[in-house]
Amino acid sequence: MSAPETNGLSANSWRAMLEARPVRNAAADAQPQLTGDLRIDVRTRRPRYLVPPLSWIVPLKPARTVRLDPVGAEVWALCDGERTMEEIVDEFAARHRLTFHESRVAITGYMQQLVQRGALAIAVTD
Repeated sequence: MSAPETNGLSANSWRAMLEARPVRNAAADAQPQLTGDLRIDVRTRRPRYLVPPLSWIVPLKPARTVRLDPVGAEVWALCDGERTMEEIVDEFAARHRLTFHESRVAITGYMQQLVQRGALAIAVTD
């Protein structure tokens, strides 16, 4: 018998996601701003196809910048590689007086954006 599904994910998938650990990209340099925001510069690699003379025409930025508001900076601080997603969701829910499920929706969506922008990686344990 397979596990019940919720929103297209099985209970086992949800458990694996909650046990995963967000890890900051080692190539990311986080700089707090005076406004409470956080600026993260993620170093980029030169693509293999970008060789002279193409590299003379197409400029390559040495880093991609991701800007986080104060709430995003708070989430970033929780992503230390030690805490699981579930612990981060619980902590965020407690700080902002949210239910676990409200917090889970907010955090997982935000983490997905940070992964897509290269600031975070998700370590999944077996």
